[in-house]
Amino acid sequence: MLSWVLGKKRSGGKRQAPVYDKAKRIAESGSVKERATLASYDDLDPEFLYFFAKDDAPEVRRAVAKNDGTPLQADVVLAEDADIKVRTELAHKIGRIIPTLTEEENERLTEMAMQVLEILAHDNEAAVRAVIADEIKLLTNVPKRLVKQLARDAADVVAMPILEYSPLLTQQELTQIIASGITGGALAAVACRKAITAEVAQAIVATDDKAAIKALLENATAAINEKTFDMIGAEAPDAPEWHRPLVDRSNLSVQTVRRIATFVSAALFERLIDKRGLDEETEAELRRNVRKRIEAGDVPEPDTNRKPADERAKKLFKKGRLTEAAIQAAIEDTDVALVPHALVLLAEIPLDKVKSILSSDNGKAVTALAWKAGLGMESAVMIQRRVAKVQPKNMLHDSKDGEFPVAEDELDWFLEYYV
Repeated sequence: MLSWVLGKKRSGGKRQAPVYDKAKRIAESGSVKERATLASYDDLDPEFLYFFAKDDAPEVRRAVAKNDGTPLQADVVLAEDADIKVRTELAHKIGRIIPTLTEEENERLTEMAMQVLEILAHDNEAAVRAVIADEIKLLTNVPKRLVKQLARDAADVVAMPILEYSPLLTQQELTQIIASGITGGALAAVACRKAITAEVAQAIVATDDKAAIKALLENATAAINEKTFDMIGAEAPDAPEWHRPLVDRSNLSVQTVRRIATFVSAALFERLIDKRGLDEETEAELRRNVRKRIEAGDVPEPDTNRKPADERAKKLFKKGRLTEAAIQAAIEDTDVALVPHALVLLAEIPLDKVKSILSSDNGKAVTALAWKAGLGMESAVMIQRRVAKVQPKNMLHDSKDGEFPVAEDELDWFLEYYV
């Protein structure tokens, strides 16, 4: 490896470069094709490779960029080459070289090698940054700050490989990156990552990104706790693409199975029962409930004409019909998917913050959210019990006069804490 940095000859059994005099003649007066061919020899004298790194013809500079025998000093020059193909070739090569650095060599080589890596990781073209991201996604001997920078890149093609694979990103850092507002392919990449924690899974679900949540459900290694399954279950009736991966999860509680059975198709219900190994009494109960759904005409595939919950909430809000009575009716009709979106509009709090409060198992925080939305304590209790699934010991109950049992400044404090 030291030969790479210093540009020493390293034929390694490959074809040998022309003798010095012939190489000099080609370098001075050879055609573009001849110079490019000469620049491809990895045992070529380093002075020629450095000379070719500044050749007028991009074809020649590309050959130098691809050449493992090129001295690092020349690679530093090529890292800022005007030709994107030159920089792309160099990005591929630097990705191949860095994993081979040994501890003995690191002391002498790392600084210059990382200089090349740093320049390419900040390239103006996403295609070049994407090559670097893909090449280093599994490495541990690269600067962590560079990995974090690529993970937050605005281009999904750059961020995705780092977010899905890099061992240098901690679960806490993934949660922070999600909170920063990533969407689309970048968020789905986190959802596909092996062995993500329950906290990361909850952060993904709180974004309400349907594609990312589907990817999360399909990720058998992802830890998803009961509270997060409740959040998913509240939205799932309006997201038929989640039904199959949800049914196929191996760690569903009986409570979650009961909920899924209320909205999946008959075929998926049978799959749900077959995979669970439920006791006879629970299975018989679920089958009775499904028969009732069949009799009521409620078991066919979900109505694709039904608008998503956020659209229905916005429509009601625009018409002035998103009232407390409408929210209570939605809860009574088990349309709990509507409630978070209603609270977003009424409380003027972002959806991720609303979902964070609803998944907090904190009765005071949920009550504060209802208060901010202009709802009464009766609705706050319903939301705690039926939407947020707050444990009985953590619930906040109404006072005898139906008023909020805590002062407004305390409710305001809870909102400030979460929002």
